[in-house]
Amino acid sequence: MAWDFLQIQQDSTLSCSQKLDKIQNLIQNIGHPSPGGLHYVSDIFEDCIQQEHAKSLETAYLISEETNILASSDLGRGLEAIGIHDINTVNQFTKQKIKGQDLKKAHYLAPLIPHLYRGQENEMASQMRDWYNTYNYFFFRAMETTLKCFLEESSGHGAQDFSNELDTIMDKLEDIAQTQSLDPANAYQDKNYKIVKVSILLNDLEWNSKNTVDWKEVQSNLSQYPQLESLLSFNNDPISDLQKQNTHPLTKLLILDKSNELAYYDHCLELIEPGKGQSSDPNADLRDDLLKRVEYESTIAEIEVFNALRREFGINDVAIEESAPNAGKPDAKITFGGETIWVEVTLPRPQPSYEIARHYSASMNPQESGARTTVTNKLRKQIREVKEETGDRTMLVIKNEESKVDDEIIGDYVQGVTAIGIPDDDPNADPILLTADSGLQYDNVPDHLDILVNFSMLKDLSSPPYIEGQVANLTDVDPPIIGQLVDAFNADELTPP
Repeated sequence: MAWDFLQIQQDSTLSCSQKLDKIQNLIQNIGHPSPGGLHYVSDIFEDCIQQEHAKSLETAYLISEETNILASSDLGRGLEAIGIHDINTVNQFTKQKIKGQDLKKAHYLAPLIPHLYRGQENEMASQMRDWYNTYNYFFFRAMETTLKCFLEESSGHGAQDFSNELDTIMDKLEDIAQTQSLDPANAYQDKNYKIVKVSILLNDLEWNSKNTVDWKEVQSNLSQYPQLESLLSFNNDPISDLQKQNTHPLTKLLILDKSNELAYYDHCLELIEPGKGQSSDPNADLRDDLLKRVEYESTIAEIEVFNALRREFGINDVAIEESAPNAGKPDAKITFGGETIWVEVTLPRPQPSYEIARHYSASMNPQESGARTTVTNKLRKQIREVKEETGDRTMLVIKNEESKVDDEIIGDYVQGVTAIGIPDDDPNADPILLTADSGLQYDNVPDHLDILVNFSMLKDLSSPPYIEGQVANLTDVDPPIIGQLVDAFNADELTPP
């Protein structure tokens, strides 16, 4: 089909109207165009927008019905030309398509929006409230696609702010959110990138538009989980704290009645909940952190670790947030077999590309590993000082974050990367075993860290073991301790080289 489009583009005997007719006939008769063919369609759009602007726009919409138009699509150039030539016609075309709230029409139109308005984000912002009020399904799909396009244009990393393009979109989205009683600051939390902040606020607004929270129902559902309710009710009413936040994860769980997950959290709190843990347990701090949206996920990770350790080593041998001699306050302290082990727990932040578009990349280079970054940051901020001051054992527990750390990434970091490769200059050659050094050699990790653990929550939370993980003995920790950690985290043992 690419050849057919090239012939149409180069045929000087055809008028613009005839060229567009032929493109439409090809799409209708043959279907999905090849990406290479879209390059020539863009050329035709650019050549024909003066004479046939409306028809070019209709043709672009027809193509969208047959293909997925991505940020890197060759058709994007032609769409930008259509938008630049007459954005008012684009505005009217969009209004007409979404007026009937047709799901299919909205689905096909949304991918065109970021290209039609590229470079004209002020104009896009001026249309956003009308889109939201007319057909919010289209509004959410169009804005979601726009953010993915920005992300794609930054090579998938999301590291650029796109300040000029996003500022007006962000301002208008905030206006819309505030009319729905949503607080943009609550969505932004402590995120580093503007594009991530906008994405989270957009998700908040979409969830809010689909769900009316019955707070009496939330309270009723919470009462089914006595340990969780007891901790959250410690010193205050938890419902009022949840009401102040846009879409706290706990509100979602309670309104959607995610019973297995909530029952698991209730189980984890059995050895922490007031009256059952140690008298020194920081119940007020845990309660406050669980009810702060920004702290919730990392606090859940800590509670999971406290639960796993206390069930294995006992309540009295696992203290929570006890002050260390250097005046720091690690997350936990294990006292077992004459050893003291200071424990830090961390949940790495996801990559921006994962938060927005659920895609990410992982480097095989140990120096660029998400595991290495996570370990090094914790060493510098907390673990190194405790080790130097006390000489005690130290342990870092990482809850897996799909875009940064998982079993494979930790395995490569601890044991080194092993892969199979084929020589570029001889595809018929036998495969070669490729290896890379362990990431532990960077930053002298074993000088300060004795044990590295990572874990993830299992999909089936209907019964134990709930979690699974890996345990790496980086120095010479006694085997019985490592064995108990393997049991505690339902883990495999990793062996450093």
